[in-house]
Amino acid sequence: MGGSQTGGSRKIEQIMRIRSLKKWKIVVGVLVAWLLVHIVYITIDGLWGYSGSADMAVVLGNRVDADGSLSPVLKGRVDEALTLYRQGRVARIMVSGGRGMKAGHYPEGLAMKQYLVAQGVPADKIVEDNDGENTYLTAKDFLPVADSLQVHSIIAVSSFYHLTRTKYIIRKVGYRGAVHSDASQEFFWADLVGVLRDSAAFYKYLIVY
Repeated sequence: MGGSQTGGSRKIEQIMRIRSLKKWKIVVGVLVAWLLVHIVYITIDGLWGYSGSADMAVVLGNRVDADGSLSPVLKGRVDEALTLYRQGRVARIMVSGGRGMKAGHYPEGLAMKQYLVAQGVPADKIVEDNDGENTYLTAKDFLPVADSLQVHSIIAVSSFYHLTRTKYIIRKVGYRGAVHSDASQEFFWADLVGVLRDSAAFYKYLIVY
């Protein structure tokens, strides 16, 4: 009798484990499917560049070498903003990044400005921000710039996977102007990691900010 009860209990436990496993498989499956949809969305959104004009381009920072030269990723972003300026699609460029604590303490905003000036952009057409350690801080730093220069529309410039989050947080911090985007035309294998990282970061921004 006791053996029968023990066997029945084990069978129930086994059934419960199987059901629990199935539930977890469903949860994981839904999360993976959602992640794939999100990746497809931010990829299309990022690569679908804006073809019009705006008051200002806002360039998001990336690594700068110790001598002030731009990393290939950052150079691609700045070159895209330079193209917008040369085409007359933006009147000004804001370059925003951190102070380069991981790359020889060379400020990213300063490095981007120096590069643009060397390419013929007048210094007074460039707004330099070295306190944009992340996308949120860049968005916050942009607000007083928008107010003082009466910026009613912008084109955010970054790597394609970064643009959905960038546009979201610029609107979230209170900017009421038009927010468009244009992606760097340089692509790297590291972008695959960037897509995954930015997908997670988007939901962090959704919750935290």
